[in-house]
Amino acid sequence: MKAFESKKSGRGSKIVVLVILVAIVGAGFVVSTLTPAKGAIGVGDNPYTRPYPMKHGYWKHQEEFYAFASGGQQGGIYVYGIPSMKLLSEIPIFNIDPAWGWTLANKEVKEMLTDPYTGEVVTTGDTHHTILSRKDAKYDGRWLFVNDKKSARMARMDLDTFRTKQILWLPNVNGGMHGFHSGPNTKLLVGNVEFEGYPEKKIRDYLNIPIDKLKGPYVSCVFGVEVAEDGTMKNKWQVWGPWQYDMVRVGWGAMDGWFINTAYNTERSVNTVGMFKRPEDYVFFWNIASIEKAIADKKYITSDEAPDVPVIRWKDVECYAAPCPLNPHGLDLEPSGRFAIVGGKATTIVRHIDFLKVKAEIDAKNFVGEEFGIPIISGDKTSGDIDAGLGPTHIEFDNEGYLYAGFFVDSDVKKIAMGGPWTKKHGKEPWSIVDTIPAHYSVGHLLVPGGDTAEPYGKYLVIMNKLTKDTFPPHGPLVTECHELVRIDQTPCPLIDQMPLPPETHYAQAIPVEMIAKKTKFIYDMKLPPKKPNVVYDYGKKEVHVVMTAVRSFFIPDSFTVPEGWKVNLTLTNVEQSYDISHGWALCDHDVMESIDPGETKEIVYTASREGVFWYYCLWFCSELHLEMRGRMIVIPEKEWSRDLEWKAK
Repeated sequence: MKAFESKKSGRGSKIVVLVILVAIVGAGFVVSTLTPAKGAIGVGDNPYTRPYPMKHGYWKHQEEFYAFASGGQQGGIYVYGIPSMKLLSEIPIFNIDPAWGWTLANKEVKEMLTDPYTGEVVTTGDTHHTILSRKDAKYDGRWLFVNDKKSARMARMDLDTFRTKQILWLPNVNGGMHGFHSGPNTKLLVGNVEFEGYPEKKIRDYLNIPIDKLKGPYVSCVFGVEVAEDGTMKNKWQVWGPWQYDMVRVGWGAMDGWFINTAYNTERSVNTVGMFKRPEDYVFFWNIASIEKAIADKKYITSDEAPDVPVIRWKDVECYAAPCPLNPHGLDLEPSGRFAIVGGKATTIVRHIDFLKVKAEIDAKNFVGEEFGIPIISGDKTSGDIDAGLGPTHIEFDNEGYLYAGFFVDSDVKKIAMGGPWTKKHGKEPWSIVDTIPAHYSVGHLLVPGGDTAEPYGKYLVIMNKLTKDTFPPHGPLVTECHELVRIDQTPCPLIDQMPLPPETHYAQAIPVEMIAKKTKFIYDMKLPPKKPNVVYDYGKKEVHVVMTAVRSFFIPDSFTVPEGWKVNLTLTNVEQSYDISHGWALCDHDVMESIDPGETKEIVYTASREGVFWYYCLWFCSELHLEMRGRMIVIPEKEWSRDLEWKAK
């Protein structure tokens, strides 16, 4: 086994010393480039001056894009508008959020949050990569997907309701699901497992890679998820091998039929220092058809945990490696699908890799070595470097041939003119920096609407800063995130607005309002007439089944009785047919609190665990008689219960 070492002069020589980087960030050594504004906000003749007095419905007509930003440790998604930078909604997913009717008392939610492999209910998550569905490598407005890094699961939101409809759990893995992306027509989702693992013995034996449970090194996988026409996700395959993987992109255009991903720990170390021993790391090129062929040829096993998911060895599929800057994190495809752009966060280098040249090297079998049986392609023949600044992270693209690379340590974004087919369009020197955009501070991900598709919309850039420091008034030691809106269809690129957002956004995508607004559901489709309110007692199972309706300003029934210790199964329908009339159902002295939208029906399950009179009431101020909208659950000790105490319709 021969590991590749780059011979290209200068590559890997500009590694940022880790100790210095940590010291810089830890000391908060960041200098603001803004001076205090003079005069009133919005003064002047510009398209972002807000009218005074404000006209009703102004933002409804001015908003251009919905932005969907991952909430990180919040466990869900934030939705805000561009250019208003105003928060519109939250989509609870892996977290519990009673305000949005997302709790364990909700039968459907509890089922989604239950790990099918362990039976454990998991109510915390770490959302990272939002992925909008697409057709022909362009957004189509059907669904939004996101992954949970902590618990190795993914979710699908329907964009007509902005609500979660499915959570799919990944087998054979106990966490660390990171990079996540969609194929050009959202029939296949591909994801990476960032943390190396110690899978069950059957998988370890099949891989035949020496690993040690205590000392390491370990193994990891890349996985595929099939998406049906109705959006239903299903685990399709896993390819296991010696490396962990960070970011991933599924190709289109020139790279159609392939996906690429990176590994920042090709050293296979189990500690931070060991992950910096090589001068460079790898970007991998995977042929999707070869994975499907391995399955067709029965070159796989299945695990005891997931007997229906093929587990394939890395050496049984077509995969190639090429060098990339040390400890990469940014990995993105420009709109034609020809160039992959990789930033090495422990360097000053942003590398552009030409897939047409990569494919030519593959076809000619021009390799410079191999590692673990994977052929290695020369970086000298397929790529070039831009020495652009300290700590390059993520990259986005506009529709004019420019890429935007964020820099964590420099706290800025570089606007770079791309080469290849884009040179004629922008007329600038290929791969040259044309603008530097200050950020406040320490750039993580970036967002250009459509910036990861074949046709970006351009115009706006959102900089998602990891640190905020002095941007907003003090609010304690845990500081809000800062999303900054920049206009990019002009140079220099001006800062338009800054938005505080709760922690911690990792990635965001944005789609035109007109693509979503025309299909957004105002009221849930309700079967008419709704079920007649009723209470049924099941003495065999010791359960009470309550059918209830909510309408301004009544719950029907407005009381019911139940023996102590019995389970309550409540079917609650909001029979309103008016937009924006949501109701809630909160039960005092019980951990039950739900929100329910017009026309929606929810199944709520809990136990009447103690005797007494417990009021339930509406959570949303739905009418002038909102406070009167309440009812009673009367719990009778079981020894005092008789059938005469059953609820009866009035």
